[in-house]
Amino acid sequence: MQSHCVADSVVEAESPRNTGRVGTPAAAEMILAPPPPASAEGRWALGQLYRTLAPLRGSQLGYLALRRLLWRRRRPVTWKGPVRLRPAPPGLRFPPWPPAFAHGAYCAGDFSFIHNAFRAKAPISWNDPQCPKLRLYHLNYFDFLNVRFSLPEEESMLRAALDIALNWRERNSTGTEVGWEPYPLSLRIVNWLKFLVRYGRDLEQRGEGRKIDLLLPSLAQQAATLDRRLEKDLLGNHLLKNIKALLFAGALLETPCSARWLEKGESLLERELKEQILSDGGHFERSPMYHAEVLEDLLDLQVLGSACAMKWRCDGALALAITMMRAFLQGILHPDGELPLLNDSALNVARPPAELLRAGPGAVSTNCDPRPAVEIFPRTGYGVIRDGASASYLVFDCGPLGPDCQPGHGHCDVLSYELSLHGRRVVVDTGVSTYERNAVRRYERSTAAHNTIRIDGEDQAEVWASFRVGRRPHVGALQGGSTGPLHFLRGEHYAYRRRGVVHARAIALVPPGAWVVVDLLKGRGMHRSESFIHLHPLVRVRTAGPQRFALCNPGEDPGAAQQTLHCWNVDFDHHTYSLLTYGAGEFSLLESWYSEEFGKRQGARALRWTWEGSVPVAMVYAFVPQGVRAPRVAVDAQRESVEIDGHPIRFVEKGH
Repeated sequence: MQSHCVADSVVEAESPRNTGRVGTPAAAEMILAPPPPASAEGRWALGQLYRTLAPLRGSQLGYLALRRLLWRRRRPVTWKGPVRLRPAPPGLRFPPWPPAFAHGAYCAGDFSFIHNAFRAKAPISWNDPQCPKLRLYHLNYFDFLNVRFSLPEEESMLRAALDIALNWRERNSTGTEVGWEPYPLSLRIVNWLKFLVRYGRDLEQRGEGRKIDLLLPSLAQQAATLDRRLEKDLLGNHLLKNIKALLFAGALLETPCSARWLEKGESLLERELKEQILSDGGHFERSPMYHAEVLEDLLDLQVLGSACAMKWRCDGALALAITMMRAFLQGILHPDGELPLLNDSALNVARPPAELLRAGPGAVSTNCDPRPAVEIFPRTGYGVIRDGASASYLVFDCGPLGPDCQPGHGHCDVLSYELSLHGRRVVVDTGVSTYERNAVRRYERSTAAHNTIRIDGEDQAEVWASFRVGRRPHVGALQGGSTGPLHFLRGEHYAYRRRGVVHARAIALVPPGAWVVVDLLKGRGMHRSESFIHLHPLVRVRTAGPQRFALCNPGEDPGAAQQTLHCWNVDFDHHTYSLLTYGAGEFSLLESWYSEEFGKRQGARALRWTWEGSVPVAMVYAFVPQGVRAPRVAVDAQRESVEIDGHPIRFVEKGH
């Protein structure tokens, strides 16, 4: 299972015509920010391009120019030297891909990627211009080779797998096909080598040695071509995939270039570990999905080095990075054991988190002691609050979109969150269903697709195309802790400072099981704010209308402490919560969707709370279990603090 990435950031790959493009859904039409006026389009486009390029490194711009001007027209490296597969060490064991899909591909030529069937009978259409590029990428990855066959019963499928690889070799020779782009090239090199390590000897014993002799020079040619096409313009997880492929080729192929591939791969790996793995264990692109993918890549490299008795130059740094990344991964998982869908993230792409935590040296027990009630990952910008008694959990995003050199997988989701109650996802991120350049992709990256606030109809960041970002929001420090029985997280961002507004948010868990979200909009002037709350498809929401709630403690006079709050009943499984909004404004339930996997969209509901007026102002809402009194909330905008049931929380501590 591999990444669905087609291209990132400013160097988005050219896509063929997408005949499967999805039209703009009604929800996206209603809540997407309008484009700039026609009279300003030219000036806006030039400014946008400048804001996209300015944060990049000079070296990136240079490699981008080389890629655009030279690499797209360059043929693959001509390979004439000897090449041999090194004997597979007995300890070289890699986890397989799910076999059911692969077997269908071998037997019927029926490839199903990202919930879309893709029939590819001979001759296989490796570069069909009528097919969306994301599916072509998956076809060219060859993940389906990385499976276990029961021999001799499945010998025919093993032979079919070898023939599919040879078919690619025969039909992709110019170097301009999709499969020669560095990202799918890297994944295919690794998958072909894993396949040959597993089954090279079995295939030779079955009389297929001549076919393997044809495949090996192609592998060496692909590695030599990748060596000249490293994605130093994109960096990030793309470059790590390139590095992994060079190290696999250097370790498992015996060629005149193997030593150079190992030397270059080790040098780059040492450098990239220092940059890409943050001090709190998060990956610097701030995507839980790519975090899991990078962790999987590092675990594969650890297995490769150990089995081949190769002590990588950065062995210690590699082991430390794996340990830190595992701790981070374990810290952000929902109670269902799966990833939060922050930024570009989807389920069932990387290996399951439980497998990543258990694999290889330094495995982490998934049945460890309870984690702390509040956990902060300050460099990544993620914070977590847990309520062990009810198996409830909230993850809060107060991090940047990504590194300045690679924000392509970032969304407009600063101060957004996901909430699980009683082990079930209730408040969710809209997720990612596509990387195609269309209205769906634009909406899924927009502020309106996340559980945060949009000001004056403008997104937090200037996201455009499929992976590009112009203006980016600056964020404050993520903080958290406990005050009395309350556990809280807080942060702020300055995306709307040019409009005269700063958004600060505090989220608190209030015993016995209420969750309070407090937004403070600081600044000046008249503004329109929209707060979005996206609910899981299995969550039912019913409008209860304005109701009088007692805000007193037991034993107090209920008549002296009542307030009219807007109320919705939120039902899931056998639980009911009241969603209460403290304050004026207009409320509407929108039809949206939820995408937990690529290519899959389920209908869902989203609440939009719209308020217009002068700032500073506070917007407060709470999820309160049925039968539990509503928390008392008082916000002091001037002092930038909130008091919940008598316990004060400052939005930003002095000195920050």
